Amino acid sequence: MARSAMIDVAVVDDVKDMALALCDLLEAEGIRSEAFTDAKEVLMRAREGKVRVVLSDVNMPGMNGMDLVREMRRVDNSLPVLLITAFATMEAAMEAVRAGAYHYLTKPVQADDLLLWIRRALEDVRMRSELAGLKGADESLHSLNASMQKILAQVPRLAQLSGTVMVTGESGTGKERVSRALHFLSHRAEKPFVPVNCGAIPENLIESELFGHEEGSFTGAVRTQEGIFEVAGEGTLFLDEIGELPLSMQAKLLRVLQEGRFRRIGSRKELEFKARVVVATNRDLAEEVRLGRFREDLYYRFNVIPIYLPPLRDRSEDIVPLGQRLLDRHCQRAGLPTRRLSKETQALLLAHRWPGNIRELGNAMERVVAFADGDILHPDDFSFLRQETARIEGNDPLEDDWPTLQELERRYLDKVLKKTAGHRGKTCEILGIDPKTLYRKMREG
Repeated sequence: MARSAMIDVAVVDDVKDMALALCDLLEAEGIRSEAFTDAKEVLMRAREGKVRVVLSDVNMPGMNGMDLVREMRRVDNSLPVLLITAFATMEAAMEAVRAGAYHYLTKPVQADDLLLWIRRALEDVRMRSELAGLKGADESLHSLNASMQKILAQVPRLAQLSGTVMVTGESGTGKERVSRALHFLSHRAEKPFVPVNCGAIPENLIESELFGHEEGSFTGAVRTQEGIFEVAGEGTLFLDEIGELPLSMQAKLLRVLQEGRFRRIGSRKELEFKARVVVATNRDLAEEVRLGRFREDLYYRFNVIPIYLPPLRDRSEDIVPLGQRLLDRHCQRAGLPTRRLSKETQALLLAHRWPGNIRELGNAMERVVAFADGDILHPDDFSFLRQETARIEGNDPLEDDWPTLQELERRYLDKVLKKTAGHRGKTCEILGIDPKTLYRKMREG
């Protein structure tokens, strides 16, 4: 690769063979990468604007991964840095996030997990660039649906306000994407965007994770830690799956939003909360209020600026063009020529209900890129959609379908989520897993 070429991912590890192995994995997926053994050289390339994402080991001589994260914040605060370590603890992971790391992976790194987060980081970089061109413009994000165009056309204007935004809609409709757009199109764009999944943090750790704690404030508090509210600074705090927040924490959150101040656990000193809050949920919070599972006063506090994202089945005009764009993106990532959807395939896509919305459409396009041959994609290449429809309608899903164990697990997870109406706590009870594992499995799907 030429010295001046743009690198999708700079891989940093003092063991060169390890860096090269990770590069081979990324290159096989069409992701341009380069191996480095010296973090300082990566900083230099970042100053030149030649790096999109950094993937670094934590334990290295000289400048280690945590040092690299802190220095990179000074060079380019928007450049995602993912860290890899052999020594994983919740405390170390939170320290990395507080320092500004994009994500924290543990050895041995699972290829699928690594690729998921690398692609997400690259997508965020692409979105930041795309949205930068929209700042101050009247044009909307991509949609041919009239109601969706009206919603998205409001995003640049709403981004300039400071009120709390509540984004609702089914899973996979793009709630986090819109939330990121609200941040990147605002005057806070150079400040942190801090996403928090309220259903993924164990209940006994939520208060500490949100507000931080002082050394010795409880058993295991071996040192003072900043909370996520503090890390957000003057940026945007994105509280995803807000409906999963326990009632006890809802009261404390309401107080912070009303007073604009909070305290770390064990501290008497009040800290000012300046971040904008954006929340998202796929649940009917009004119904949750009626059932006594969500505070009415907090609901009205969130419902200042509501944004509802309709399901993909109600945006039929978008299915084919959006599917083609996602197909083009996956072909590009895989280093393959562009493929096209036949007329019969387009009709099949329009007939499908897309219960997983845009996420399901993206997964479908990634799947056909991996398995289909030819420049034109035909209905047979999407036979798994018919099988999924048959499963939903009650036919035997295994009669003509031989899913992998991973696919079977995902199907069962979807079934339990549907049965519990998306309630993460009940889903964890049925599956016998903790919220963190559930969140990981949902992200992998």
